[in-house]
Amino acid sequence: MIGEEPTPRTAKQKVGLVGVGRMGTGIGLSLLRRQVDLHIKANKNRAGADRLTGAGAHEHPSIAKLARQVSAVVLSLPSSREVEKVCLAQDGLFVHMSRGGLIIDCTTSYPASTIALAQQARSVSLHFIDAPVTRSPEQASFGLLNAIVGSSDALFPVAEGILKAFCESVFHVGDVGQGHKLKLVYNSMTMGIAAVAGEVCQFANGLDIDLVTLRSLVGRGSTNSGIFQAFAAFLLGEKPDVLAISIANAAKDIECAVRLANESSVSVPVLSAAAASLSAAALDGKAELTLPHLSHR
Repeated sequence: MIGEEPTPRTAKQKVGLVGVGRMGTGIGLSLLRRQVDLHIKANKNRAGADRLTGAGAHEHPSIAKLARQVSAVVLSLPSSREVEKVCLAQDGLFVHMSRGGLIIDCTTSYPASTIALAQQARSVSLHFIDAPVTRSPEQASFGLLNAIVGSSDALFPVAEGILKAFCESVFHVGDVGQGHKLKLVYNSMTMGIAAVAGEVCQFANGLDIDLVTLRSLVGRGSTNSGIFQAFAAFLLGEKPDVLAISIANAAKDIECAVRLANESSVSVPVLSAAAASLSAAALDGKAELTLPHLSHR
């Protein structure tokens, strides 16, 4: 249980995990490796749940039953919509979790939703903070994510104790909502560069430019980026699974960033163009394909 003067860790803390897709599965494996007593609510896709229960996690048929077993819950969900449902539904965390409990949202959620949920959590004596993560599901399983935490100074040590089970770096960037703001800024740059990289690869192909030569040239200059190098490795057949985020998710993230910029009266015409490009690719039948497929016509 977490009170006003939280302690960083417990010897065998009971932690819930909601969202066992690829990233959530990696997070869960790292939590189990740290001897956390892990409780999960499965996705419709059984792959992650089966892997985690096989490694020692306890599975529950509902959020309500999971909530009653744990003092902290990590969320790894597609968007704020799912986070709100998990928290606010009649069988959700806010109704059934023991008072004083902590909810850590590792989803790339919308800041206004995060701030509102934190306020509602306080009204029922719960704590809700944001801790979106960067890097891949594979890095999650080795405890190598980066977490961007928005929380009070008092709650940060508690969250850090849990997050360090699956994160290499844990950054405290301000109060609730600031983590999700920074993550959207970060993701907007990532997806913007991806939109440019995909278009440049198409451009080079249309001019019969050798991709190996282009990659070598780019790698020797300030234009170089990990995103472009990943696209090149994908096209050359070296890393077929690189950058495994879907184009639909990428479009969602950058659209959220542009929305946040507009609400904050910040002009982002280049990011807006990149968002339009990703949205068009999703509508063109590429929604469930991975990000490097932007490089194909």
